[in-house]
Amino acid sequence: MREFYIVISTINILALLIMVYIIHKSNVIDQRERLFFQLSIFVTVFVIAAEILTVYFDGAHPTHRLLCVIGNMAGFSMSPVIPLLLGCMISDRFQKLDWLFGVPALINLILSLLSAVFPFIFTVSADNVYQRGESFWVFTAAYALSTLYLFFQTLNASKRYQNSNRFVLFALFLFMLLGTSVQVLRPSLHVSWLCISMSICLYYVYYSELRHQIDGLTWLLTRRTYEESLNKIRGRKNVTFFIFDIDNFKCINDRYGHPFGDFCIKSTANCIKDVFSKNGLCFRTGGDEFCVISDCVDTDTVQSLYQKFLSEINLMRKENPSLPMVSIGYASYNKKSGTIGEAIFNADQQMYCFKQSRKHAPPSTVNQ
Repeated sequence: MREFYIVISTINILALLIMVYIIHKSNVIDQRERLFFQLSIFVTVFVIAAEILTVYFDGAHPTHRLLCVIGNMAGFSMSPVIPLLLGCMISDRFQKLDWLFGVPALINLILSLLSAVFPFIFTVSADNVYQRGESFWVFTAAYALSTLYLFFQTLNASKRYQNSNRFVLFALFLFMLLGTSVQVLRPSLHVSWLCISMSICLYYVYYSELRHQIDGLTWLLTRRTYEESLNKIRGRKNVTFFIFDIDNFKCINDRYGHPFGDFCIKSTANCIKDVFSKNGLCFRTGGDEFCVISDCVDTDTVQSLYQKFLSEINLMRKENPSLPMVSIGYASYNKKSGTIGEAIFNADQQMYCFKQSRKHAPPSTVNQ
């Protein structure tokens, strides 16, 4: 049984090292994310190797006691670091609360190292027999809090990426939690690191899918995701479509250059997210074209969002007069009457009328 575990763990390590290479070649996630992902895998490989050491030498001749102690020190000290690294990978910015989650892991690391002499997290008898220490609960708490940190960061990321499917997130978290709990309850069943390795691979697939749905410039959902969303709502619920278009965008690129054009697109996208992200899904459907699919169909609420967007755009242009105006139109889709195509057409026509109504208004600097 011991030899079988060692073989499986060795294969597990090889699979994780292949995963490192795949992530290194990935163009889906950025350099910082690749670094944290790869660090989490290297630490996992380190901990698996440490557990192989402890399994192989546990109960062996007392002359091997030092190797068993070193293996336990390495495994217990670094295990809670893995969820922290994954959480840092998907965090858009570090906050004071993030550092607080690292405190239990640091305490656990210190006690794990001291356990070579004092029976805090673990103890290895003179006969080279492993036992849990008096403060083993510190390791359990540190790992649980680190996993909780990862869960909250993933939840924030799913909101940031406008992912409404929480089932996959909860299933992945439950899989990792149950997989590690088995070995806590039954130490003789060494399944934790197999489950964690699988979780890391699944986590990479899940996060890559989130990133794949996002437009790289604006961080709004892509055109492809927009078309998939239309298929999902067809005949199933009432929604409101908001259509946006940047005025005279070609002239902006020709006059000020594409870097400023990109700045205009990002500024518009940020404004759309600020106003509509809590009430719907925000998409970049073309170069300077955007759409929001909102669950709000109440006339007062829709009109309130409409006016709020115009106010935000005007405020943004007061701060930077070079920014262009953005035309907007909206129309609601009722599954009992009309089609999605008709609602989108009506929203587009209203947006066009909005644009035409300002053609004779005093031009802005960029609209001349």
